[in-house]
Amino acid sequence: MIWRSVSTRPTRRFTRPSRVVATAATPTRPPMPELRIGPQRLQVASGSNLLDELLADGQPVAWSCRSGHCQSCLVQAQPGQAPEAACSELDPEQQAQGWLLACQCQVRQDMDLHLLDPAQDGLPAQISRMEYLAENILLLGLHPERPLRYQAGQHLSLWLDAELARPYSIASLPGEPELQFHLALKAQGQFSQRIQRMNIGERIYLGRANGHCHYQSDWQDRPLLLLGRGTGLSPLQAVARDALKHGHRAAIELWHWHPESGDCYLRSELEKLAQAHPQTLRLHLHPQSQLSSDMASLRLASRHTLALVCGHPEFVEQWRKPLFMAGLPRRQVFDEAFVSRQ
Repeated sequence: MIWRSVSTRPTRRFTRPSRVVATAATPTRPPMPELRIGPQRLQVASGSNLLDELLADGQPVAWSCRSGHCQSCLVQAQPGQAPEAACSELDPEQQAQGWLLACQCQVRQDMDLHLLDPAQDGLPAQISRMEYLAENILLLGLHPERPLRYQAGQHLSLWLDAELARPYSIASLPGEPELQFHLALKAQGQFSQRIQRMNIGERIYLGRANGHCHYQSDWQDRPLLLLGRGTGLSPLQAVARDALKHGHRAAIELWHWHPESGDCYLRSELEKLAQAHPQTLRLHLHPQSQLSSDMASLRLASRHTLALVCGHPEFVEQWRKPLFMAGLPRRQVFDEAFVSRQ
């Protein structure tokens, strides 16, 4: 018998290592928020602009300035859905109700939306007067069907329908029998063409009054410097009249620059006002060509002067440096730039 030794050590075997195949990671797409407008459902890219998405889908939403100033693009969301940046310019009551400015809203979550319906959400008003103050300036008089809370010099949106609204400064004073606006008409303007076809007695709708260019009770002893071009005169003359009505004691200097081809469209009314208040109100009604020289010669009545500047954005911007160089800190300058589409 032949004995064979049997090893108890484990047998070693060579195993070829498995081959690792590199694979590209599949990017995870961020969830697409859903906009719910009644029965309609609309998926949009996260971070997209709400106004852009609504317009691209053909939704009936008005818009004008896209900067949040005019407040024409109001929509309503459910509580907690409105980003802070989209509603910070609205009053506390509007914020509590979920209203937001679509042009300032980045969509980050699902939203349940109610699009503003002027007939339901606005204040109805009947047209009571349409009178041309100049070739391209229309005085629009309205009788609201309910009392409107506002301060002289503020602005609000005028709605002709759910898709057509524009912001205009209020030219009248609280308590006057007629709510008035001075409309600068544009030849190709959609709103301008439509409003000129309307008749006395027809109805339009009003948004809420807002804006900081209005007279305040603690201004009585501070000189006022009112600077306007074109229909920038509309809120400024209202501020001047409101100040005089409240017994303003310091000087009021009202400057207005008009086109070379015409005159100040309220010259007669303003001159009568100045004659009634010779110790307080001084007028400077000049053609546009004098603007640069007037800027260069600007002198303030006091370091406590408050300046209100109203007109197109370039006009408002033109005044920033001259007012600063004249000694006015930014907190003493209030401006209203008329930014809107046609």
